[in-house]
Amino acid sequence: MKHKTTYILILLSLLMFSCTENKTIEAEPQIVVEGWIDAGGYPVVMLSQILPVTEHVVTDEDIRDCIIAMGKVTISDGEKSIVLTGKKSDKYFPPYIYTTSKMRGEEGKTYYLTAEYKDFYATAQTTIPPKAKIEKIITHKENGSYSISAVINDNPEEKNYYKFFVQLVGRDNCYLSSNFAIIDDKNYTFPCTVPIDLGRSSFNSKESNKHIMSEKDILMIKVAQIDNAMYNFWDDYKNIIELGINPFFRYSNSIRSNISGGSGYWAGYGATEYLLQPHNHEKPIELKK
Repeated sequence: MKHKTTYILILLSLLMFSCTENKTIEAEPQIVVEGWIDAGGYPVVMLSQILPVTEHVVTDEDIRDCIIAMGKVTISDGEKSIVLTGKKSDKYFPPYIYTTSKMRGEEGKTYYLTAEYKDFYATAQTTIPPKAKIEKIITHKENGSYSISAVINDNPEEKNYYKFFVQLVGRDNCYLSSNFAIIDDKNYTFPCTVPIDLGRSSFNSKESNKHIMSEKDILMIKVAQIDNAMYNFWDDYKNIIELGINPFFRYSNSIRSNISGGSGYWAGYGATEYLLQPHNHEKPIELKK
């Protein structure tokens, strides 16, 4: 199982070059940061370099060659700064992360990131919004298969954005993006019902992004309140996935990023995690950190 990093790295690479009739012009080397800190969770950061664009098929080895395993990542909450520890992790792809158990995310706090490697120097900041909650799960059964939707509510006096992530237990090692489950509250009437798609990595053709499950499947869902910068990032990501399916459209805009000196994202998630089986859980079980 590959983590969504693989897809993000490839998409960023493809968006960082331009084509003429007979020539491909690549962008300068750039650091890619993919990192997040959940309310109640530890920070996780992955570093890589922009993947060179070539005519051959991108392989796992190509991705691994772009991993930055000797970088320095520092996280500060405005009161203390911690240098994260780099280590191998099979939960993610690329399989190398920077993390620490000495700092947990807190709602309302701002976290500052600095990533350094050779001539690369990138910075970012993010604030963790209040936690989002799922009110209930709606299940649909057709021909013996299940699809699910989540119902969430919203404070009409606040400006809010929401993002869903999913993990199919036994298949996925970590949370993947539920690609189309991203919400700007100005566009919806609440309570809002959101279809949940299973995540899909870019290298496993056996995975499906359709929200269809069997009676035996167990699903973990993470719903997060996010800020405007993260909404912009995931909305651009969603648009590229969506328009990339249609051969009549070409999406050439860069993905918006909150990383200064690089690409990618540093996200604060007001996140709540749930465990459920679609056939017997209308109200999912909230997982405590």
